[in-house]
Formats: sequence, structure tokens, C-alpha cells
Amino acid sequence: MAGDFDYDSHKVVYEEEFRAAWIATVWNVDWPKQNGSANQKAELENVIAGLKATGFNAIVFQVVSLADAMYPSTILPWSAALTGTQGSNPGFDPLGVAVQKAHSLGMEVHAWFNPLRIGSTTAARASNHPYKSHPDWYEEYKDSWYWNPGLPAVRDFLCSIMKEVVDKYDVDGCHIDDYFYPSGLKSSALTWDDTAEFNQYGSGKTKDKWREGNINELIKGYFNTVHKSKPSAVFGVSPAGRLELTRNLYADPAQWVPAGTIDYLAPQIYWDHLRNDFADFDTVLPQWLAISGNVPVLPGLAAYKVSSSSEKTFYNNPAELGYQVGVCRGEPKVLGNIWYNTTALKTSTVANYVKANVYQEKVLTPRLGTTPAELTAPAVSNDGNRILWSESSSADDYVVLKLVRRSSTSKEWVAKIVYEGAARYYDGKSGEYYIVIARSGAARSSFSEVIAL
Repeated sequence: MAGDFDYDSHKVVYEEEFRAAWIATVWNVDWPKQNGSANQKAELENVIAGLKATGFNAIVFQVVSLADAMYPSTILPWSAALTGTQGSNPGFDPLGVAVQKAHSLGMEVHAWFNPLRIGSTTAARASNHPYKSHPDWYEEYKDSWYWNPGLPAVRDFLCSIMKEVVDKYDVDGCHIDDYFYPSGLKSSALTWDDTAEFNQYGSGKTKDKWREGNINELIKGYFNTVHKSKPSAVFGVSPAGRLELTRNLYADPAQWVPAGTIDYLAPQIYWDHLRNDFADFDTVLPQWLAISGNVPVLPGLAAYKVSSSSEKTFYNNPAELGYQVGVCRGEPKVLGNIWYNTTALKTSTVANYVKANVYQEKVLTPRLGTTPAELTAPAVSNDGNRILWSESSSADDYVVLKLVRRSSTSKEWVAKIVYEGAARYYDGKSGEYYIVIARSGAARSSFSEVIAL
């Protein structure tokens, strides 16, 4: 039965934290490690389920890495990571599998794109790769090709790739990393032949400022593409861990914040807090917070360094990662973390530590965007101690939270997750209070009425 609890006179508080992992597909870093569509599909589902079991509530799945795709694209060829041959159909849709599996487990899915990277000039490419149709769209730098963002047509093309994903898949967000202009270009004697584009589009700027403006325009284009196609989805950027390194790539997040063209920043702060050099964690994080304005920060954590021989002095056990999460939790602008990489998180050393010391209890993901998707709140009832609720249209799963009063006299109640799943019943305990929400990725409903058993 619904008790005398009302939300006007009582306060319900609950914990939110973005707990994501990057699943890298380029060069088969995290996935796939097996051959054959059935094996790869099962492997991907197991990777996602393993992250859920470790306490994660979101994945950042790499869908475009070398201007090829982890989904059936009308723009790009299939990724070579799937079959060994770019353009070869793997026989299934990896992104479709990832979205279905993650949402069934109550996890968000953010599609991850490398913005400008095409890859080695000597790599074999599919006959339908777009670089062959547009030889004027890319530049060579240190034996690799990159899309040239100085061309408006290239920026439009890159946005069309992201639009294809958002239009076709129920992703909760899109995400790019730090593949902007190539590292070293700003200070290198090597050439990047964009003089003709600069002369046409430079508008009196220096070449450095013009290139910086090109990245600003690309970021704006991505943001607008995502929000126009799906207003509730979010767009985030994961820049290099130090602000000056990102600026050396002609990318300046301090300009994106006031422009309102990003929903979150996920700087890759892949350094410990113990060494006294240029990039310790405790020094770098405040620098990002200082320029983030009202944009949430989701620092990237280097789980892969726990097993790195070169980092054993500072990441000799996962406790360094626990320390960093603790620092993040003390900062109001930090709403969670993204961990790299999934392979490291699958090791028993890291996974057991995270489950026991970092993500002991399940929590909801925070609302990152400005237009959250809302589902219909379930109508609840009970049959004895069994809580029942109505089906909510478009819901992938439901969450039951138990309410625990702060103290005998407090009107503040803490909501703790006790169930996540597709079933529409839960067996509670007499004398306790519960609420139910419907969920689909980042979309969720408001609270149901309170059920008092």
C-alpha cells in the first residue's frame, strides 16, 4: 500500500555517479579478441556484463577509429578489427549488440569516435573508403593520414558520420577523443599542406588561430548534430590529460565551455599523485576544474598502468586508482570517471579491488545533458510483501530503491538500489519503504509512489 509518505514534506536523496569504461576496438585493443560473428557477439556481451558486475553503469564503445565502422554504415567501410580486412562484413552489428546488451543491464552507451584519424599511409583500405573519393580531403603527417578540418566539407562529412549513428541507434551520447590536428604539428618543421585552405578561409587570422577555429567549428558541429538528432543525448570530449597538450593539437576546451558546445569533459589524467613532476593527478585535476565552468568533468583514469612495468613504482597496486576516485568524489563539478582500458579492468587484480573498495554499491547515472529523456513512472501496488508495477512504455529495465530514514526524527530518506531488471515485481520486507523507476539507458522516469509494506 502507499503510505502517508509525500514528497512535499519528505526529502529523498540518492547517489549518482558516472562509472564508465572505454571499450577500445582499434587494433583489437579490448575487443574483439576472437574470430567469427557468434564468438565476437558473445565476447562483446560478456565484456559488457563483466563491467556491470564490477560496478560500472556506462560504456564508451569505440565505433569509428580509422575512418571505418563498427556498425553497417552507408558512409564508411566495416572496421578491419572485425575480420582482418577493412570493408568485410562480419555478419552482425556490434553497435546494435552493445546497445541492446548494455540497456538490458541498465547501462548507458556512449558512441566513441576518433575525429580526424585515418591511419597509416601503407595500410590496406576498402575500395569504398571515402578517402578514395575525396583525395583533397586529407593530409599526410609522419606517415599517417588525417582528415583536414580546414575544409568545411570535411567538417560536414564528419558530422554526418555521427548523425548516422544517432539516427539509427538508441545511444545515450556521442564522444570523441584527442585525435585533433596531429601531435607535434604546431612546433614541427614537417609540413601540413593546408595553405590553399588557409588562403581561402583564413579571414585575416594567423594560421594557428585559424586551425584552432577549425576545431572549434568541428566541436560545435558535433554538438549541434547530436542535439538536433536526439535532444536527450549528450556530446562529450576526452582531451589529452594536460590542457597545454590539448592546446598543442589546436584544441582549446576553455573556448568550448563558454560557447556551450560540450556537455562534459573527460580529460585523460593518466598520472599518479605521488611523483613531483609536471603532471601529477592532484595538480592536473584542478587545472581542468578551473576552466570547466558549469560543464561536468569526468576524469579518465589509467587502469592499464596497474600492470605496466614502467609504472610499477606508482601504480604498483590499484589503490592509486581508488585514491583518485576519492579525490574526484570530493569535487562538486566531478560527476564520475571513465576508465581506460577494459582489458585492464577485466584482470582479477583490478576488478576485485574496484568491486570491494570503489564501486561497492549500485548507483544511478547522473543527468549530464540539459534535456533528459523522461519515461512514464510505473504505477505501483503490492500483494503482501510482493511489490508489483505497471509496464512503462520504452523501458528496458526497472529499478527498485529501498528508502532508509537518516534518523528516527529526520524527514530525509536515503534511496538505495536493491533491484535492477526487466521483471515487474520485487519481494520486499515487511515494515520497509520502496520506490520504483523505469529506465532505458540514460532515460528514466520520476519516482513512483512510495510503497510501505
